[in-house]
Amino acid sequence: MNKNRFTISNTARIAVMLLLIGGIGSTSILFSSAHAQTITLGEPIFVEKGADTVQREIGPNRTQFTYTSNGTMNGNIEYYKTGEFVSVTTGNNQTFDQGKGILTTKDGSETANYTFIEVGNGTGYLGASAYNTNSTGKLSILDNVLVVYKIGEDESGNYADKQWLWK
Repeated sequence: MNKNRFTISNTARIAVMLLLIGGIGSTSILFSSAHAQTITLGEPIFVEKGADTVQREIGPNRTQFTYTSNGTMNGNIEYYKTGEFVSVTTGNNQTFDQGKGILTTKDGSETANYTFIEVGNGTGYLGASAYNTNSTGKLSILDNVLVVYKIGEDESGNYADKQWLWK
């Protein structure tokens, strides 16, 4: 199986549409098929490693997390991210997470904001992030774009992920 392929389920389609409606505003996507589709995404735009840094119960089946990560964009632009999200346990060891964060170049000269949603099971997650930036430099390609991703996480909250620009 090609490692750079995703099968997009109806649940993920709905999640992406909600992200676009909530994260970018007037952008929308129409999916014409009720069946899962496979899309080829090419090389990842982001490769990163990170960890959950704070975990706080905020209600029944609801936990708030903060996180930090480091990675590279397009293989040569180093960055770090900070952010927060709320995780809702939906049963059968499944979670629905929604959050936001800031990506900053390693030298601190540029930033991009993003919102995301993901579904997972405690060790693996699939999600989508909507980015925007005022940058006119290295991060300018992140203005009003959608990125899809796959994360693997250990029991301590450390994770590694790859993210692909959805064109």
